[in-house]
Amino acid sequence: MLYPSQALNRSFVHKTDTSLETETVSRRLGFVIGNLGFLIAKKSMSELSEVLSICPIPFTADWFLGLINLRGNLIPVFDLYKLLQFESKKVKKPMLIILGEGDTAAAIVIHHLPIHLSFLETDKLTHLPPLPVIMQPYMNNGYDQNGQLWLQFDHLGFFQYLASKLTT
Repeated sequence: MLYPSQALNRSFVHKTDTSLETETVSRRLGFVIGNLGFLIAKKSMSELSEVLSICPIPFTADWFLGLINLRGNLIPVFDLYKLLQFESKKVKKPMLIILGEGDTAAAIVIHHLPIHLSFLETDKLTHLPPLPVIMQPYMNNGYDQNGQLWLQFDHLGFFQYLASKLTT
């Protein structure tokens, strides 16, 4: 009898298929803003939430929507559609993806649920395509999967940068 952790971590690749055994698979959680796929850093805390009551803060940038109270913690909420000047379509139910925890947590408005992704080493890009200037320092590696660009996202560095730009 297997322990639950053994059952969840076992390999489902058939032993005679040697082509898959040699390739390293990277599993990640990602979300899309405009035409950019954001990959959440490995071992990062992330949470999905409905859009709660957002308390706007006067005299701040329009891409900073305000603060939410999440279990007693004040979490800043950013609209990357506005920041990156992507077209923001009306959606039935926008969501918040909260990245980080405690004092480092922040939320981003998303229009589609995050998805689980698996990448092979062959999916990794050798050169990144042109990115919005503001994102370049925070997206250093990427993958192409079925024509969708997925970029590793340094959310901690990005949130620190945005915090420094709130009142400009």
